[in-house]
Amino acid sequence: MNNYEELIKQGLAKTTQAQAILAEFESKDLPAEKAAEFDKLMSEADSLKQRAERIKLVLERDAELQKQAAAIVAQKQAAEQIVTESKAATAAYQMRYGSDDEAKRVIMSELLGADYRDRIDHQNKAFIRYLRYGEKAIDPADWQALKQQILPWDQVEYLIKTGGLSVAEVKTTMVEAQGTLGGYAVPPNVQQAILSRLPGLTAVRGGGARVVQLTNGNATEVPYFTGGDDRYATALRGVWGYETATPTAKNATLGMIPVVAQVYTYKVVMSQSLVEDAGNLIDLVQAAITDTLAIDEDEAFLIGDGANKPLGLLPSSANGNSLSTVNTGDADYLTADGVKGLKRGVASQYRRNAVWVGNSDTFGDIEVLKAGTGDYLFPDMSDDDMLLNRRIFESEAMPDVAASAYPLLFGDMTGYWIVEKFGLTIQRMQDSGTGPNVVEYHVRRRVGGRPVELWKFVAAYVSA
Repeated sequence: MNNYEELIKQGLAKTTQAQAILAEFESKDLPAEKAAEFDKLMSEADSLKQRAERIKLVLERDAELQKQAAAIVAQKQAAEQIVTESKAATAAYQMRYGSDDEAKRVIMSELLGADYRDRIDHQNKAFIRYLRYGEKAIDPADWQALKQQILPWDQVEYLIKTGGLSVAEVKTTMVEAQGTLGGYAVPPNVQQAILSRLPGLTAVRGGGARVVQLTNGNATEVPYFTGGDDRYATALRGVWGYETATPTAKNATLGMIPVVAQVYTYKVVMSQSLVEDAGNLIDLVQAAITDTLAIDEDEAFLIGDGANKPLGLLPSSANGNSLSTVNTGDADYLTADGVKGLKRGVASQYRRNAVWVGNSDTFGDIEVLKAGTGDYLFPDMSDDDMLLNRRIFESEAMPDVAASAYPLLFGDMTGYWIVEKFGLTIQRMQDSGTGPNVVEYHVRRRVGGRPVELWKFVAAYVSA
């Protein structure tokens, strides 16, 4: 195909020759042969022009098509890049916060929006900025993210599966949680990591206490039965016979006891240097929160006096709840007979799930109890954390073995009820009160508890 510009040049040459003929005979008639030559030159010029225009049209159309093709390729590459980035973002999210199944995606999208992954990720990034540098490091978007209390997925699942709440009601609960807690919200994955470890570090919660998650308000009432005995929790009895038979005993007393989720606060102290330099700062803060929370919680559940805190099983290290007791068999020490008698102090229907609770020294005393032959009486303790085929939970909150003390508990922990409010918040403090090179993290939550079914427990009393 001839070049467009070459054809134009050739056409211009033809018109130039035609113009020369006209110039030669400017004031005369053209001879027949010159007129024929002139017409021929103009015809050839027109032909060259038309060919050039066709070529130009083809070139322009080709350029347009190439541009469109390039745009299509660019769009495809951009789409592929978006897909790649999305897959990478999804993989990163799953590595940080766990995988999502279809049900979780649908519910979390309803609770937080279709961009819930981005919102959780943003909250985590804002959280680490806040932990390191305080409020000066967070912008308005970070502040907004840290003021939203997002429930961990396990709690959302619990509310829907066990609590029977709708997704809309869970959303209302989440708003309620963020409205009643001060400070900045702890991201859901960090909350979950803390709360999931508590049972493994505690005797009461870990032993199987009933946990009530509050969806409204900061307190609830739990049923309190009296009038029963070791076998029956109440005086209610059934009757065998026909449909219209009336039970012969119905003198149970049913009361309602309020259990309040008390305000619980404590602080984690770190050096400024550690806060700035530690790559695993969240892990460090998380571990400190969990350990302190577990120790404080268990102490309150075991010996708390109920004054702005949970009521313990042995308030203030004494048997203020009048639990059933079994004497140890000695005025100052534990005895094997006393330990075995303690297990029999709980009715058989509650003994199956019962656990032992005492401090390390108390179990150490039991470990070294020997028969007259010199053999250890409870050899299973050191290897399996079991005593008489029941689990052992150690808590240093429990009193030592001493005259008139209650150093050992045996019971079914479902008789203790824990109430807790969703959500966990934190405030970073660094001022003249904290001292130089010191950062304090003040943690806040709402939790309460009290023993409700006292017949499920028995305490060892150090007495002959």
